[in-house]
Amino acid sequence: MINSFKQIIEDKQKDSSHGDFSINEDKKIIKVFKESLKYLAISLHNTYEVENIKIEFCDITNNYNDCIYETENGIFEESLKLQYFVELSQNVKINYIIFCNNTQHLSKLEKNYEGLITTFDIISQTLYNKYLEDCIKELSLKDQITGLYNRKYLETYLDNILALSRRENKKVAFLKIGIDKFKAVIDEFDYKIGDKVLIALAKLLKHTVRSSDIVVRVDGDEFLVVLQNIGNEENAIMIAEKLITLFGEEKVLVNENTNQTLMKTICIGISLFPDNAENIDEILRTSDNALYEARNQGRSKYFVFNDTQMHTIDLF
Repeated sequence: MINSFKQIIEDKQKDSSHGDFSINEDKKIIKVFKESLKYLAISLHNTYEVENIKIEFCDITNNYNDCIYETENGIFEESLKLQYFVELSQNVKINYIIFCNNTQHLSKLEKNYEGLITTFDIISQTLYNKYLEDCIKELSLKDQITGLYNRKYLETYLDNILALSRRENKKVAFLKIGIDKFKAVIDEFDYKIGDKVLIALAKLLKHTVRSSDIVVRVDGDEFLVVLQNIGNEENAIMIAEKLITLFGEEKVLVNENTNQTLMKTICIGISLFPDNAENIDEILRTSDNALYEARNQGRSKYFVFNDTQMHTIDLF
């Protein structure tokens, strides 16, 4: 018999320094699971004449059950059922419930219970493999330090955002954000403290902008916030000013023993689509140039891209 999903999870936990699955990982498994349940139902129908099946997501910690799939093929008796559990983690499991057509059908399935278990194990292992593929894909699109999306994600999905903006005749604002004198943090402390500063900024950006907006770590100490359906330039400026103020108040713990903290500032370059750019390359160029101009003005500054106000940039 193929190894059960439970055993696969247990093996993964032994190899992982994080131990149990996180809530987000459990949710991702369920998402993949939902997409494939119809194939399981077809297989059970063809092999075991199963007409009705109910599948529940069970969160033991929060005492929460959610029906994620249920067939509706006529009337069935609640008492004529078989159940099988597949554990996703120590606290989360899937409950398969098969409702039998009659007592004869129940007897037949009981005699073939090992075969049913094998079927559930096969589909579980297949789903887990699909989950791993999705994880690998997502990891390739995320920055490992901050957990934000990376430039590859931006280049992959930004075309869709721009196309939608064109169709709806709406603006998109791009805020290129750089940490002032970030190299001094590395020189004074080390890369570990530098990472703490990056993570602090990443969290602030994610918590401040709308959930529909996109936050990307572009490179080094630079981030890009994509504000979709922005009304006008003034709205983008308002958000930039808010981010500058909030991060200026952020305290990053440097030494736990002495409670020493570090405070940094940011500058922001603003570029608007389609006003200042028409494609990804132009967006990255104009927002980068705007950030350059903001930094020329000092700390905690913003600058809105404008061809007539741009200074000559020495690239070499």
